[in-house]
Amino acid sequence: MKWCIEGCIQGWKCPSCGWDIVTTYIDDIYTDETEYSLYIKKVSEISIEKIKLVARISGVNFIIARQMLEKEDNCILKAKAPKIKEAIVKLQGLNIEYFVNPVFNYVST
Repeated sequence: MKWCIEGCIQGWKCPSCGWDIVTTYIDDIYTDETEYSLYIKKVSEISIEKIKLVARISGVNFIIARQMLEKEDNCILKAKAPKIKEAIVKLQGLNIEYFVNPVFNYVST
């Protein structure tokens, strides 16, 4: 029997006969009750895509989003871990530097 986790299930699986014993698996990120703060660092090259993304994440208009990109260490989101992770992935896609407080262990840098 081999231990495995696949999506939302975890358990033991026999590679020979295919029988398995499984139960529900809930990733730690969904049980974390910590409220995290996501900060972006000052962006030197501001583009319309970056402004739109920051506006969408923080729920502000484009003018305020641009100002947020121009300032150093600006908090754009306070939320639970799944929402922070989703925002981080989008920031990484546009190469926007960020940091999270407290330490966020659910995404690789």
